[in-house]
Formats: sequence, structure tokens, C-alpha cells
Amino acid sequence: MYLYKTIPIENVFYMLTYISGIAFDHRITGNLKTDNRTLFSYYIDFFSEELKKIVQQGLYKTYINYDEPLHTVRGQIVLSDSLRLKGRGHNTIVCDFDELSIDTIHNSIIKAVIELLLFKHSDMLLPEQKKKLYTWGIFWGDVQSISLRLIDWDKIQYNRQNIRYRMILFWGQLITEAWLLCTDEDNVDLPFINNQSLCNIFEKFVFMYCKHYCSNVYPDISVSARQMEWCNSDKGEFMPIMRTDILLHDSRACKTLIIDTKFYKQIFTSRDRGNKKVFRSNNLYQIFSYIMHYKYNHIEDNISGLLLYAGTQDEMNGKKIFEHNVCDIQLDVEILDLSVSADRIEYQLKDMIQRYFGKANSK
Repeated sequence: MYLYKTIPIENVFYMLTYISGIAFDHRITGNLKTDNRTLFSYYIDFFSEELKKIVQQGLYKTYINYDEPLHTVRGQIVLSDSLRLKGRGHNTIVCDFDELSIDTIHNSIIKAVIELLLFKHSDMLLPEQKKKLYTWGIFWGDVQSISLRLIDWDKIQYNRQNIRYRMILFWGQLITEAWLLCTDEDNVDLPFINNQSLCNIFEKFVFMYCKHYCSNVYPDISVSARQMEWCNSDKGEFMPIMRTDILLHDSRACKTLIIDTKFYKQIFTSRDRGNKKVFRSNNLYQIFSYIMHYKYNHIEDNISGLLLYAGTQDEMNGKKIFEHNVCDIQLDVEILDLSVSADRIEYQLKDMIQRYFGKANSK
């Protein structure tokens, strides 16, 4: 199955493994027989399967602290509060106690995603998807829901007891982000929504792969998504923050590579309504601005810039690297072919890093 342009869906899930750090099993190999379903629909399938696993293994419970007035003693008595209520004529005792409960943040998020799918997007679900969500979602009946708009996914904590929740919350995050991208007039199955999701997936994949590869092969290279300073220190309160997608810095050789990732349905655009194809000017202006501002604040560094597009064989016409020299600074445009196997995708990224920092032996 191909998903958006001619990118195989298995390559999308391959990229997701680097983003999430989760080892996907054989169900997510891309050997899917139907061609009329979107990535969002598969998210729901995988979410439902993980929902079943959680129920079979048992919902995660943790101790929650309560401080409540009771008619019988439980835990520790809060004397000051109890005397205050006694003076008001209440025949209760304030107790501080812990109770083992399934009402955790992890379960609350899962319930919120279930409610989102069943009550807000039920018309988009297949009959078997609805059945699974109703069948397994009933076990979350005593759990309080949570607003999906307020969740900080990066701050969710895991331990040995709830690490099994990592997969289902990962799918829940993808479903939530797809929902937040759509409006009342839109449909989350529209290619536009998938394009937005793939844009984020591509950026995070390249970042995580560079970080993983450089940590093993190039110990002197740090990989970050760095916030950069403007040339003028007195930038004013309305100037936006300038942050690169990926910045590779070799501290020993004083070399820096700034990468800006892009994902478009069409990489090239026509100039002056003609037939000549050119790269998108705003993308080049953006990466050039990154380079010049970084150079201003790091004069000693040898700086290069790379505009990295996600593409396929159909768009390359036999050429995937376009080298330029602007103001004595290397500014290249490269197309990363996502229509090939995962091994070939890895090879392209390794070759990209070696081209700027030279070859190195793996540890």
C-alpha cells in the first residue's frame, strides 16, 4: 500500500519507530491489503488492539492521596481541620489517606480518546472499530476523562508498572493531533491532514536518526533543535523566535550543519506561470536566514546549510543533490527518497552526514 505520493506505508511506520522508540511488532509491516483507508484509520485499529491488551493485562492502578471529611477514621486524622468542622456542628473527621485507584492520568487520556472517537467522530469509524471501542472501552467507566487539548504529552511519566501504556498513548497522541488539526468543516481523512502529520513525522525522524547515528559514530557531534539569536541583540518584543529543525555541530572541527526539513506534495513550483520548475523560494530564504544569523554569532565555525525534502523516485529525475555556494557558504538542497526500502533510507542519511563531516568508523 502506498500512502501519499508513492511512499509505502511501511516506511511511515519505520520512521515512527525512531520517533517513539517503540519496537513495533509484525502487525505494522505495511503488508496491508486495502488501498482505500487512510493513516488515521490505521491509528484507530492499532489503538483498539492496544486497548484490548491493556484490559487483558489489567488496568494500571496507583495510590492517590485524599484529604476528605469522613464518618469513620481512615488513614491519618487531620486534627486541625477536624476541630474546625466540629466547631461548625459537623459530625465528621477529616482524614488523610491513600487509595489504590485506576483513576490515573494514563487511563484518563485513554478514556478521553475513546470518547473522542465514539462521540465526536463515530461517523468515521468502521462498524468493527466501533464494536471494539465499545467492548473494551466499558472498562474505563469509572475513570474520569480529561481535556485532550491540555495534555502535555512530553511530561507523561512511565515506570515498570505502566510502561506497557506507552504504545497505546503513542497512538492516542497521533489520533489527538490529527483531530486538533481539523476544523468542523474538515475531515481528518483528508490528504491535507495526513500531509501535516507526515511533515511532523519526517522532521522528527530525521532528527532522531541523526542523533542516534552521530552518538554511535561521531562522538564530537551534537545534534539539537537549537533556538538561534538574531543578529541584532535589540530585537524588540514582537520579533519571533528563530529555531532550526536540526543542527549538527562538531565541537572539535568547528563545523556546523543546519538542516531544514520540508514535506510537500510537490517539491518544485513553476516560475512566472511558466514550465520551468524551481525550488520554493520561501524555503531557500528561510534556510539562508538561519545560516547568516548563525554565522554572525559563530564567526569561527565552518557553516553549511541543507534544505532536505521528502521525495520519491518520480520527483528526482535522476538527481537528488543540488549544490550551491551563496556568500561563500555551502547551501545545498537534497531530496531524501522515501519510496525505497528502510535500508536505503538509512544509507541516504548516513551518506548525507558523511558528506559534510567525513567518514568515521562505527564503535
